[in-house]
Amino acid sequence: MAGKVSAARAAAITGAQNWDAVRDRYPEHVDAMADGLLVGDPLADAVIDELFSGAGNGVSGPNDAGGTYSWNDIVSALDDPPEIDAELKATAPAFAAFLERTSTPPPWFDAALARAGADAWWRFGSLQSSTLYQSLIYGYQARGFTRPLAATGRLTEGTFDRVQATARWVTLATAPGLMDVGAGGWVETLRIRLVHAMVRHHLHASDEWDDAVWGVPINQTYSQLTITAGFLALPLRIAKDFGIHYSRADLEAITHLWRWVGWVMGVEDRLLPTSYDDAGRTWRISQEFALRPHDDAKTLVRALLDDGFRADLGLPGPLNGAVQTVSRPFLRTLFAAVSTRWVDPDIASAMGLRPSPLHHVVDLARPVVRSRELARAMGLLGSERDVARRELRLVTWRLGIDLADPKTVGARYRAADENRMETVA
Repeated sequence: MAGKVSAARAAAITGAQNWDAVRDRYPEHVDAMADGLLVGDPLADAVIDELFSGAGNGVSGPNDAGGTYSWNDIVSALDDPPEIDAELKATAPAFAAFLERTSTPPPWFDAALARAGADAWWRFGSLQSSTLYQSLIYGYQARGFTRPLAATGRLTEGTFDRVQATARWVTLATAPGLMDVGAGGWVETLRIRLVHAMVRHHLHASDEWDDAVWGVPINQTYSQLTITAGFLALPLRIAKDFGIHYSRADLEAITHLWRWVGWVMGVEDRLLPTSYDDAGRTWRISQEFALRPHDDAKTLVRALLDDGFRADLGLPGPLNGAVQTVSRPFLRTLFAAVSTRWVDPDIASAMGLRPSPLHHVVDLARPVVRSRELARAMGLLGSERDVARRELRLVTWRLGIDLADPKTVGARYRAADENRMETVA
């Protein structure tokens, strides 16, 4: 655990010009954020350090205890977690500790409440999935988010694949039952967590990263803000803008689900929201910081608008490609305009986004969304769970996810309770 990080250092790392002023209003929370800038994920980092401690190539090699295992071994083990026995502890003690910790939910975790949160989330799943672009743009405001992409040469490469991979993860992490230990969302979250640790390892090994200047790569604070503000608070605010109503119980359940997702991802307990109001405070703090996005943010936003979406109508290849070519200029302009609706004007400008009357498309869509809400409330669309299932099927079809595939759902999860598949398929 890092020691106390000064306000001046935190301001320099984040680019927040008013760090002191925000700290005056939220001293305890902002101090925790400052300290988190220099903390990675010790549990996951130990697994990657253990992996590289032998051969040094990250593919396979003996660890300090004399065992031999590889990255592929680790990924395969996540699909069907092995028993944490004496042999595993001897050959891969850090990985054994990682599995033991992540397989044991914290005392506050309530599986039924998380399931209720998933059901509430997926009643409007197709709209929630569309907010992913706003979540990414939100993250691009922070230098600590864009810097690792720049350092690994991924500013403009593979944008569509990166967006799709993130969309698949959000879908699996929020699908009812799939964040259970051993299930597909849990597995994918741990994979991403270890990939983040791999990125930290490579950046530190390259001697091109300076923690004192940029903070630890993919640190606790940015992870906290990504989960709580980017993937929880922002989508709920967008949903409200569209006219979607969540009950207080829905909001608390959704918050609990994302708190659990954040915990599995490796965010420290003290940085996770304990209630919807707590998540809202984290959002407000993030909004109050006067950030100065790095120039890389503009490059990332441009790549997202140019190659972050495809007009896939399920048509034959050439025909679908033609539709994509014709529709792309309009969709790019529409997404850019709508995105300014939920971003501070100065920050939007710094990232190359310009407001236009097209952002009022949200106002035009609101009556349609509210009509759908009325029909749902009257039971005309079926039960709440039926609605969530249909939304989930639509999104998983678009993303090419087969929830009937044991590898997607999780071998251990499927074997433990085959009947639960009816709730997600």
